[in-house]
Amino acid sequence: MKKNWLLEYHFVRGDYAFCKKIIQDLSTKSNNHQDEYSIYVQARIYYAEGKILESSQLFQLCYAKNPNNPGTLQEIAKYLIVQGRYKKAVEALTLAKLLITQPDFMILHDLALCNINLREYALAEENCREAIKICKSKAIYKLLAACLIRQSKTGEAIEVFRLSLRLFPKSSQLYTTFGKLCVDMNFDEDAMKTLSAAIKLDDNNTVALNEIAVLHQRRDEIEDAVNRYIELVCRGMESASIYNNLGLCYFYKDKFVMALTCLLRARDIDSTSSETLFNLGLVFAALHQYCSAFIHWRAAAVYATTSSFVDQELVALISACLPFVNEETDD
Repeated sequence: MKKNWLLEYHFVRGDYAFCKKIIQDLSTKSNNHQDEYSIYVQARIYYAEGKILESSQLFQLCYAKNPNNPGTLQEIAKYLIVQGRYKKAVEALTLAKLLITQPDFMILHDLALCNINLREYALAEENCREAIKICKSKAIYKLLAACLIRQSKTGEAIEVFRLSLRLFPKSSQLYTTFGKLCVDMNFDEDAMKTLSAAIKLDDNNTVALNEIAVLHQRRDEIEDAVNRYIELVCRGMESASIYNNLGLCYFYKDKFVMALTCLLRARDIDSTSSETLFNLGLVFAALHQYCSAFIHWRAAAVYATTSSFVDQELVALISACLPFVNEETDD
């Protein structure tokens, strides 16, 4: 018992080297027959060190020694979640839940996470609400809001965000997530206030900064959008969507060379983005470079999904471009 307490103490402190020494001493004294707890701690150390496979093998050994240990089942579920095997993780967590006498926050949190990934949103919501009764954490409120949004319970999701922001008024991340929801719902003023609050709390919050840039662009506040996108680029944000949106802003301002430069950079980052290829076609057409426009629109058609917003426009633009391409070819 003393050694078990010592193991747990040093594990919590992150002193893995000392833990391994204790485990080795215990193994030597017992002729290489480790007890369940020593194996359990060794497995947790491997997991913390990123040795997922070795960790999983030891947890399976713990389970074989004692299949009624909920802690072991929770750890096995973590490994299954990392692998994306959510159904198996739910089975392990459900069994762990049955073995404990008091509700466990982490079991409920992980169940909610698995059920969201399995698109069992009603079950995930139930898990979240049970977990909140035990511990009011930012993570569980975000999960609950995500469940509600996916069930089209937007009003309830907004109330969850408002409640969580009252509990965690200094959480830039929560403000950002709520702001993104407001953007999606076209609540522009609320979105701007919420995202601005997120940046005020954390001026390195590039996600909120990007959402504000997109919001400015959507409201045709092009100069403000350009300034925000440039700020993101200056902060080292290399994203095809940022360069695409910046290029489109320059296009709206008739700065075609700048637009072309940004869009080509976006194409370099993601050469399969149908939106970027479509916008490049627009710029080339505006510059009367119809062959280049035709090539990029054709490429956009190849990479566009069937539900893409550019599908119908692409057919019309390619058809309109063909006579000019033929003229250039004849010349």
